[in-house]
Amino acid sequence: MKKELTYEAAMERLEQLARQMEAGEVPIDQLASQLKEAQKLLAFCREQLTSADKAVGKILDGTKDAI
Repeated sequence: MKKELTYEAAMERLEQLARQMEAGEVPIDQLASQLKEAQKLLAFCREQLTSADKAVGKILDGTKDAI
């Protein structure tokens, strides 16, 4: 069973990939696949942040009416 990806897990994996690439630990034949993985993780994180921003905005808009 596949575990649902969280923002924190995605960021942790992105940081791991970045460290490996910066240290030159990624074999050239794996570089393209790891870059694709990083792109997917970045897109996921952007979506999560956008969704959270919209949700917070709705909550804050609702509290303006209550004040």
